Amino acid sequence: MNKEIRKYLIDQCRIGKPVFYEDIGKKLNLNLESEKDRNILSKTLGDISAFEHEKERPLISSIAIYKIANDHGNGFYNLCEQLGIGKSTKLKEEFYGFTQLELSKKFWNTEYNYQQFYNIDVPIYFENEKPFFNNNEIDFFRTWANKIYDKDNFDDYNAKEFLLNSVWLKTKFWSEEVIKRLNGWECSNKTMWSKRGWEDGERVSTFKPYTWARIYKKGKDSNEIFFTIGIDAKSKAIIYKLDYYHENNSILTSEQKELCKKHIPKNLRWNEISNTDILNWNWEKLISFTVDFISTNSHHYDKLVEIVWGNDTPTFFFTDHLTKREQPNGGFKELPKLNPKFIGNDTDFIRKNTEDKSLGDAGEELVKNYEMSILKQKGLTELSKQVSIRKDGEGYDILSFNENGKEKFIEVKTTKGNEKTPFHLSINEKIFSEQNIENYVIYRLYNYDDEKNTADFYEICNLEDELLFQPTEFKVYLKNKN
Repeated sequence: MNKEIRKYLIDQCRIGKPVFYEDIGKKLNLNLESEKDRNILSKTLGDISAFEHEKERPLISSIAIYKIANDHGNGFYNLCEQLGIGKSTKLKEEFYGFTQLELSKKFWNTEYNYQQFYNIDVPIYFENEKPFFNNNEIDFFRTWANKIYDKDNFDDYNAKEFLLNSVWLKTKFWSEEVIKRLNGWECSNKTMWSKRGWEDGERVSTFKPYTWARIYKKGKDSNEIFFTIGIDAKSKAIIYKLDYYHENNSILTSEQKELCKKHIPKNLRWNEISNTDILNWNWEKLISFTVDFISTNSHHYDKLVEIVWGNDTPTFFFTDHLTKREQPNGGFKELPKLNPKFIGNDTDFIRKNTEDKSLGDAGEELVKNYEMSILKQKGLTELSKQVSIRKDGEGYDILSFNENGKEKFIEVKTTKGNEKTPFHLSINEKIFSEQNIENYVIYRLYNYDDEKNTADFYEICNLEDELLFQPTEFKVYLKNKN
């Protein structure tokens, strides 16, 4: 990968001004009249975008456009398709390149991102040398802990991104490295950075004051007993302990929680590495220490599970907290009349698209885990391993299976609203459903709670009988007047 061109593209992102392919060609001493040189330019930009995509960052090659067309080339969209982002034609129709351009400008104008990722010779996460927790980011974490999050406030958005890419990402990395060295253990480390609450009678999201990852023996997640590791903002410390699920939606009864409180040894309930000691630690020391802590105290974990559950280990658990419901009654008998208001408003489409995608991804992950669990419970372990989230453009979201091994194509539609909230179906999805009537089903997820990562859902199997379709936009072609 050409590191200098990558830096040049990042610099342009910070300036906020697109650069032309011709300008990059000059920097590479290329003659873009030559097909060979055009291929070199395409590969150079492709390597850079592939690298950024792998690191889950915006595609910075989107800052490069054609001078005359003032648009991205087909090569950019073909690369997006190769990276599994979606179909090139659809992405081009949706001006995906300009969405990535705006995201790139925002990302690289966030000072933390620039300092952390501009120079790839500086070690970054998931490579051999990884930046360890530091007091600056923990102090920042404490500053924002418990503050109300306003999605329309750019400072709040940047704070969230900073925390996700520092204390949350490092906690996730820490837990994953630990279980690599522990035979028979697994972890849960979702970056659920916010919590829901009430403020002046309104439902609000606030920044969590902690990052937690849970480590438990394989297949024992439903016991809700685990080792916890993470950062506590209030005490400004690295925390490790033997713990249990305290929340109201826990399947532990009040009696079982009391047993946990009683039988977790005092020396395992809360342990800190203070902010003043952090300078004396590094990843190898912390990971080895954590592995030793869990290994040494695994008998306490086993004993606690035995005391709390005995032989009454739960046989049913709302997998990833997805709960199946009956399809609701009382839908529409006919399409409601459209009544547009034609009132102007300011909409941050990039942020809306990002949040919609986040909600959609969360729903798909819930459905995937749910389907895998159901198949495992029925003894179909090999089929459960084949359940997968599909790429954009395939016409459905989840590949699963019925008990007889027949494929089941699941389209996932997720909302935080109620069970009757309307949803959108693309023409691609509708055509696919018509071509696969016997195998196709929509899982309508509703009441999604991003704090608890829970949702209810029902199935829609026969679209034509169960749904009303209302056109809301048109694809427009120039008419031939001859």
